Amino acid sequence: MKKIVLIIIIAFSFKSFSQSNELNVGVNGGITVGNLESVSSGAFGVDANYLFELFNGFSAGPSLNFVYFLTDEVNGFKPDAFMYLPIGAAVRFQSLTDRFFVGADFGFAIGISPEGDNGGIFFKPMVGYDITESIKINLFYSGIKKRQPTYGYAGIGLIFDVFGSSNQYSF
Repeated sequence: MKKIVLIIIIAFSFKSFSQSNELNVGVNGGITVGNLESVSSGAFGVDANYLFELFNGFSAGPSLNFVYFLTDEVNGFKPDAFMYLPIGAAVRFQSLTDRFFVGADFGFAIGISPEGDNGGIFFKPMVGYDITESIKINLFYSGIKKRQPTYGYAGIGLIFDVFGSSNQYSF
């Protein structure tokens, strides 16, 4: 009997837990800062994360990103593009009384290009605003910390909640 009660409790927990999940997909772009400024003037990326609401206003889950640094010609030479595939986690804190949120993505960025790039530690702090229930905008700094340099860019992103958010906002 105890096992049946435990199974029922777990089943109802998963049901209520699954209603507060978010699948977010986004695009972003910005200007490079720091060590890449001499060879890159901009960058863009694609983000995806699946967030589980752990408690009111706080969500966390896995994250997958793609970052592409545009390269400029320097002294007649144009280096290969810098491309990374960051894999890690995302955390978000949303105020229950307004539409603002803060968060961060962090993990390891796998180096795709140039050949032989070993990647680095990925971090992306952000602040954002819910435009509607399923559209968000954010300002961020995205960095990839390598042994010596940090490749980074500051920019703006647009995020779409694929399932539609369970927030109380509507237009």
